[in-house]
Amino acid sequence: MTLGITPQHLPVELARLWGPVCQYLSRHTGYTIRFKTSKDLQTFWKETNDGVFDLVYIAPPRYVSAHATAGYVAFAKEDDSPLVGIIVVRKEDPIRIEELNGRELAVPNLLAFGAAQIPQAYLRGKGVNVTLAAVNNHESVFRTVAKGLYPAGASNLRIFGMLDPAMQAKFRILWQSEPLPPFAFAAHPRMSGATVARIQKALREMSGNAEGRALLAPLNVKDIVRAQDRDYDSMRRMKLKLD
Repeated sequence: MTLGITPQHLPVELARLWGPVCQYLSRHTGYTIRFKTSKDLQTFWKETNDGVFDLVYIAPPRYVSAHATAGYVAFAKEDDSPLVGIIVVRKEDPIRIEELNGRELAVPNLLAFGAAQIPQAYLRGKGVNVTLAAVNNHESVFRTVAKGLYPAGASNLRIFGMLDPAMQAKFRILWQSEPLPPFAFAAHPRMSGATVARIQKALREMSGNAEGRALLAPLNVKDIVRAQDRDYDSMRRMKLKLD
């Protein structure tokens, strides 16, 4: 079976982070679970809505869409790891929020929820109009801002926490959003309840052993807990336009 991972990073980085997790889950469930991603976010979202993946790790608003279109159901989520959108600038830059008006904001993708739509909505609410510049992934957001190609960039707090300390030190967080529901692990309806329960158990037990904790640490995830579809009702109430 396949575990589809949202392409927040370059494919080689995703494989480095998630390949070992899939190997761990395969050993602890008895199933063969293969890491899979897509070339970009739009392709991933389309393939998810088409039911290509057996399991997905997906952002909250995209989970809501995948549930409605393909029947995916959340069964696990990160614990104490809410999705928090951020805007970063170079550490030495004294720029203020209002000074971003009329300028470009580097984002991984124009439709990225925590790293484009939520920051842009906040800025608009403050009367600050920016042009979103899509740079393909979160790594490129940080690289281009560090090089001075853009005055600011948007990402999320969890990915910022995964940066090398030397890279983190180059930035200051200009703004961060209120906590939003975390990424979900969700299963396609073709997966049996017994199969999903076994995978859920293996995920939930990762933080309870040294090997599992070592695999979660690079993902900046402390624990994985049980999830239900209703955990994402707050996303439905937002009625966010995704496309």
